[in-house]
Amino acid sequence: MAKNISTAVSPKMLARIQALRLMDDDFMTVVFDGDIELTEFLLRILLSRTDLRVKSVMTQKEKRNLFGRSVRLDILAEDMSGKIYNIEVQRADKGASPKRVRYNLALLDSHTLKKNDDFEQLPETYIIFITENDYFGLGEPVYEIEKTVKNTNLPFDDGCTIIYVNGAYRGNDAIGKLMHDFCSANADEMNYNELASKVKIHKQQTKGVEKMCRIFEEYGEEVREEAQIERNIKIAEKLILQKRMTPEEIADTTDVPLEQVRQMVQKFDD
Repeated sequence: MAKNISTAVSPKMLARIQALRLMDDDFMTVVFDGDIELTEFLLRILLSRTDLRVKSVMTQKEKRNLFGRSVRLDILAEDMSGKIYNIEVQRADKGASPKRVRYNLALLDSHTLKKNDDFEQLPETYIIFITENDYFGLGEPVYEIEKTVKNTNLPFDDGCTIIYVNGAYRGNDAIGKLMHDFCSANADEMNYNELASKVKIHKQQTKGVEKMCRIFEEYGEEVREEAQIERNIKIAEKLILQKRMTPEEIADTTDVPLEQVRQMVQKFDD
């Protein structure tokens, strides 16, 4: 039960917060935001490693695409050797499709290299999807995707490791205990105190609960703003295709940045 919660928090909002689990990305990203030690703890379990050291971590990191869909990454971390880790939680199978993995990796790579960098400078990258359901339906705790040359055992090493973690797995091992904790709304029932203590801050302490309230409010406003941006881009595309207005006029009419309009025009002209 929540303790010492401000009476300014409505019972409806408090109930909503108490029902959150780490499998809910909006809550998970708050718990892990900026917490290097907790992210390191998570990655060590997911990858069965004891030597991994995290250097930095960000949550809800947006990677923008001028010509198409942008993505907001749940957790983006970097270790001491420069390896990149993108951890996503997905409650719906649709959100964990192989093409979603491909898109996340594409945007990560496109934001990594500078103009004249060699492709070999791309960092080793891990894309890790924690899915609420057993995505492949085989009962395994973890599925690591292996890329090989067809009809051979030769590895195709592109520097990206793709891992699916079965959130429905409940074995009596580190992954099973971790997935239990990710799917539990009650911190007192969690196996790992490292996770439980952070969850309690955001569910049982006034400052943490008030922070969650602000995040819910900001998220709602952000969703509305992003929807308006998408509508403006679609309007700009229609105006470009009509070829009746200059890029400057389209930018002024739709509030889409002029440089983005010019790049959209170039795309349609190609």
